[in-house]
Amino acid sequence: MGATIEAYLLESEMLSKESLERAKRAMTDSGANAASGQIECLGDILIKLGLLSETDLVSSYATVLNLQNMDKQDFPDVKIPLDPVTDKFLTSSRVLPVLNEGDMIRLAVSNPFDDFPKQAIQYATGKTVEYSVAPPSEIDIALDELYREKDTGLTGSDFDTTIDDLGDIDRLKDLASEAPVIRFVNRLMHQAVSRKASDIHIEPMEANLKIRLRLDGMLEEVESPPHTHKSAIISRIKIMAGLDIAERRLPQDGRIRLAVQGRDIDFRVSTTPTAFGESVVLRILNQHNLELDLNVLGFPKQEMAIFKDALEKPHGIILVTGPTGSGKTTTLYAALNILNRPTNKILTIEDPIEYMLEGINQTQVNSKIDLGFAAALRSFLRQDPDIMMVGEIRDRETAQIAVQASLTGHLILSTLHTNTAAGAVARLLDMGVEDFLLASTLNIVMAQRLVRKLCPSCKAENNGGSFHAPGCVECHHSGFQGRTMIVEVLQVTEAIQKFIRDKAPAPDIEALAISEGMQTMIDQGMALVKEGVTSREELFRVIGNDEVMD
Repeated sequence: MGATIEAYLLESEMLSKESLERAKRAMTDSGANAASGQIECLGDILIKLGLLSETDLVSSYATVLNLQNMDKQDFPDVKIPLDPVTDKFLTSSRVLPVLNEGDMIRLAVSNPFDDFPKQAIQYATGKTVEYSVAPPSEIDIALDELYREKDTGLTGSDFDTTIDDLGDIDRLKDLASEAPVIRFVNRLMHQAVSRKASDIHIEPMEANLKIRLRLDGMLEEVESPPHTHKSAIISRIKIMAGLDIAERRLPQDGRIRLAVQGRDIDFRVSTTPTAFGESVVLRILNQHNLELDLNVLGFPKQEMAIFKDALEKPHGIILVTGPTGSGKTTTLYAALNILNRPTNKILTIEDPIEYMLEGINQTQVNSKIDLGFAAALRSFLRQDPDIMMVGEIRDRETAQIAVQASLTGHLILSTLHTNTAAGAVARLLDMGVEDFLLASTLNIVMAQRLVRKLCPSCKAENNGGSFHAPGCVECHHSGFQGRTMIVEVLQVTEAIQKFIRDKAPAPDIEALAISEGMQTMIDQGMALVKEGVTSREELFRVIGNDEVMD
């Protein structure tokens, strides 16, 4: 990075002198330790250390060097051939062709000071080559999509030997530390974060190693490495997570922290033995993607007003229900964010803690020392709390302590696994909670689901007024991009309280709530279908109600 760029960053106060010196020291260290002998670009180090954003760095390049500033919206949807230049050269050089017309080629680059790719391509093609600048993460994603689609980064010749699941442990450690394995695992984790995946699934099969990403709630298979390297790849992840690579008969849990695009990302790692080796799942916990604004989450206005009103009550129970992956934890975190004031003492018990919230006392379940939800709740009552959040009400003891806590002037937030809001009442009664106590303490129950949104880039209206999205580069040809919420909020009115005391069945409670103005998830979902936000098929997939398809 040139002295002029450094001066611009300092003068514009994008970067402090101390931060610049820190990055230079890190660059010197990386140069001294690099196996390839290549010194890492100072700009990349500034981003990796979190001292400068990609956007600010690229903007400074464009301003000082008078280069065009690009982003993913300016990138081509298809591969632009530069014969005889190979795809491997483009990806290894980290340059993305964006134009090849007449005698001119334009490349999007993240490091405009590296002239070698420009000179090499000019020599190979006989054309003039010009640089534009773009964020490195967006260039990497485009290269992955267009030029590295079939390249896993591993080939059968990458290792002198391979081993099976019964191989020598020391040799397994050596293979897990080989550069090709490290590159593959790091690139997989970077790809998952860039595509905003929630989980990475690594599944050994009899004849192959299957790798899938969970994107917007759906699993999507990505290119897998050769089957012979499955042990080395799984061992690499276990080493990163601090797990015992020699133990392959029992499940293990661990955690990885990795710098991705200049930010520290946490990965929660879970392994479990299967017939053909260990299955590994990495849950991606990206604190920077945690959205705590109810409006941004897609909360309908009427339901959001009811929810916020319930949060202002000094005591009682607020329940969020739905299946795994329906966004319950995020909703509770958003609620805690609203309640997180200097006047409130907030305690949580979670299994596990997914995100750290400033100003809130968070405790994690630890079964090894018998610290469960119920034990933690009992302890919390001696901590002078105002608000307590319980990750999930799983049993009678936890439910009863939550009810008792709310009766003594505390606000309790928790989750329950039921399909509907009314179903939560029946579930708690089945657990053994007294009907009159439940009627007195329950404020609201909110059931929720997440539905995928049709991709705005390829969405089109059908003749009948419905909408569809065939798929494009922007949505990775899935037809969907992002998700939004559908909810139903059961307010515990006096009439509902009477039904609870009478132990009325869930359908009767739901019918009464609808007569009092509750909008069901089906109603909300159908409204989104008519607006073109989602499709009828997606709504049916999430809710599974035949009424959706009628």
